[in-house]
Amino acid sequence: MSDLAVSVVVPTRGGATRLPVLLDALTTQVLDEAWEVVFILDGDVDGSRALIEEYADRIPLRVVDTDGATGVAAALVTGYREAAGEIVLRCDDDLTPPPGFLAGHLRHHRSRPAGAQPLGVISLTRDVFPETPYAAAYGRPANERLLAEAYARPEDERWRHWAACNSVPKTAYDAVGGFDTTMGYREDSELGLRLASSGVEIVIDRALEVEHRGPATDTASRAARAFTSGASALDFEARHPGTHPTTATARDPWNRAVASTAARIDSRTAAAALGARVDAALPRLPRRVRGKAVAWAVEAAAVAGRRVGDVEWVRDAPSDVESVSVVVPHHGDPAPTLALLDQLAAQTHPVQVIVADDASPDPFPDRPGVEVVRRTANGGFGANVNSGVGAATGAAVLVLNSDLVVEPTFVADMVAAARTRPKSVLAPRMIDERGREAWVGRDFPRVRHQVAAWLTPLARFRETSAWHRAVGHDVRAHRVEAEVDWVVGAAMWIPTAEFRAVGGFDERFFMNSEEIDLQRRLRERGVTAVALRSPTVVHEGGGSSPSESRRRWLVEGQLLYADKWASQRRLRVALTLATGANLVFNAVRQLAGTDVRPLATARQEIDLLRRSRT
Repeated sequence: MSDLAVSVVVPTRGGATRLPVLLDALTTQVLDEAWEVVFILDGDVDGSRALIEEYADRIPLRVVDTDGATGVAAALVTGYREAAGEIVLRCDDDLTPPPGFLAGHLRHHRSRPAGAQPLGVISLTRDVFPETPYAAAYGRPANERLLAEAYARPEDERWRHWAACNSVPKTAYDAVGGFDTTMGYREDSELGLRLASSGVEIVIDRALEVEHRGPATDTASRAARAFTSGASALDFEARHPGTHPTTATARDPWNRAVASTAARIDSRTAAAALGARVDAALPRLPRRVRGKAVAWAVEAAAVAGRRVGDVEWVRDAPSDVESVSVVVPHHGDPAPTLALLDQLAAQTHPVQVIVADDASPDPFPDRPGVEVVRRTANGGFGANVNSGVGAATGAAVLVLNSDLVVEPTFVADMVAAARTRPKSVLAPRMIDERGREAWVGRDFPRVRHQVAAWLTPLARFRETSAWHRAVGHDVRAHRVEAEVDWVVGAAMWIPTAEFRAVGGFDERFFMNSEEIDLQRRLRERGVTAVALRSPTVVHEGGGSSPSESRRRWLVEGQLLYADKWASQRRLRVALTLATGANLVFNAVRQLAGTDVRPLATARQEIDLLRRSRT
């Protein structure tokens, strides 16, 4: 018998932002018997090892390195092989086990009578959501329904919930051959089925429930996952007939609506696009129907996935774009860029990754598999991207800000979108950490747009469609996929040959408006711009420069753009007059008791117009 009672196996890659919560939770665990935590580091892309080792004096831990990006199943195989404990307990890195969690699992195993069949213990996961319309309408209620269903499962069906957190004697795990690394999805529940079939009794203990901090946060990503889940069910059924049989579809109005919608979904990308349309509509729908709207998209995506049954269900079929180069501009703290590189390493579509270091005060470290292009002087966003694209070998370039969060299928989804738009600049749907959608599609700037954005009296209307139209946001593209004048440059797909044909970014722009100028020149060559509704990326925002500098660069970019494409003098005069209107408005507010400084604000605005270089 092993000297260790329990080995907790944690597969992780790029988990520096998730691991502290788990590590803190593990420090609260108390066992009367010896235990360990085995972290399987599937490539240290963000300093996770150093973070884990900071807890070495509080948790009995060790770190096992793999070659990197081997996948969850392979990492788990390594972890279970390395585990020295009698009981092996899997715990994903985005979980938060409560105090008494380990003791509860071990208590179940120790309570088995001599000669009884081994026990498998499942901790179900309660999803923790950010405050978003999706979470309120569907995410939390659906998770509650799933938990209730799981706790009510008969014993012979509990294997279906063998997933992110469970424990089993290592001898029982070894006896069934461990995880099947040929599976790209459902490898955990497939192991659960084989354990149950071998005689392992599976229990689900409500007292051992854990928090899960990595659920889908919007309908677009949830529908995409549902499509993948539906498609993967066919592979599971082929391996284990009878586990996921096809059932006749009920002919009630709801199921007819789901089936009708599913018939028009032919890919994961299409499923996500449907979800994105629902996300856009949710705030305007009556509260009582919001959950139904999300459920309609999710169920239709799952039915479609089951119908399509593509064996490559994690990504779409190959397109005419044979290769993609990702260029990540870097300046400042390397941590966000490192986190994005981890996500790029997990992409289902191969990519060339280029980091363009714009003479950063914190130089980006050399990394295997990443080409770092180093500039000797900070030339701004456009110049930096030009340097990165100079090293690109792909047929298309994806320019990605370092503060983005992307799904593993993001590049594959962009490739799929480009299939029908081979001569377009494409931008994914973009949300912030709270689920608020960015205005990705824009109109080419006109003086009236910039004046509307400058005028303080109009700020109160920022949440209205009228204000968004006034400042040049393409409101139509916020609802449906649409061709627009230009798309924001935080995440942008550009055909490489077209980018080079127009000479790339105009390096006179330091920061802001350079992507508008580029897309205007591309349009003259017949290259359109399209704001997609899927895939979705999360833009954590912030930037590496103070807000005062960013506003100065914004005004400089606007004036330079006006000088190149219209009339800089006209824009300066219009913004100066708008400053006068702001002065009067703020003076009235001050008289009414509002804490504002009208003259100081006006001087700052005039100073921006005078000092901005062009």
